[in-house]
Amino acid sequence: MKMLNNNHPAKLVWESLPVTEVRSVFFEKLNSIQSSIQFSNNKAQIITVTSAHKGEGKTFTSMNLAAVYAMQGKRVLIIDADMHNPRLSKSFQQVNKPGFSSVLTGAMTYQEVVQTTGIENLFFLPVGPLPPTPTKLLNSEHFKDFMMCVREEYDLILFDTPPILLISDSRTIGAASDGVILVIKAAYTKKADIIRAIDLIEAKQDKFLGAIFNDKKLSKREMATYSYY
Repeated sequence: MKMLNNNHPAKLVWESLPVTEVRSVFFEKLNSIQSSIQFSNNKAQIITVTSAHKGEGKTFTSMNLAAVYAMQGKRVLIIDADMHNPRLSKSFQQVNKPGFSSVLTGAMTYQEVVQTTGIENLFFLPVGPLPPTPTKLLNSEHFKDFMMCVREEYDLILFDTPPILLISDSRTIGAASDGVILVIKAAYTKKADIIRAIDLIEAKQDKFLGAIFNDKKLSKREMATYSYY
């Protein structure tokens, strides 16, 4: 289980990061997570990020993890797949504009709606117009075709999905992915909910890659250890 502190001021806004931020404790943790994923499962090209409940930091984690991969030269696509509460798309005023749902309905190709960002190698697919029945779209042939196409185009595809205990979409996307990461918020997520969430993930062909322990308050000793470098 890896730990993050999302009180760190370096919340990305799709622009290049200064060197001081790249060398911060926060990004050292993200690099450690990236390395752990790489060495634990080299075939994890498509990754679903979820949480047990809302407000646990999954969108924050998805966005910053995608940026770290991109800064290492990987061609990365991050997808806002939360067709209920698309926080990522809301952050960039992209709700109800063409996006992921447009691709799943067959209205547009993903190449037509993928956006570039201020970070080299990082691409963003907003949620698109919110559909009345997301589950139906995720079980369509368009979704299967989309997954095949993006595998050929990108080194890493990250899905930011709804909380797994609240919405079944995460389970559907997770089953079609190579692995699932569960984001846990320190002193917030209940142990029973963590167990339930992992059970749901593992029920889909052993997809659980691991958990990210988010929003941990670092001690002075931990901060000093990183400041040495």
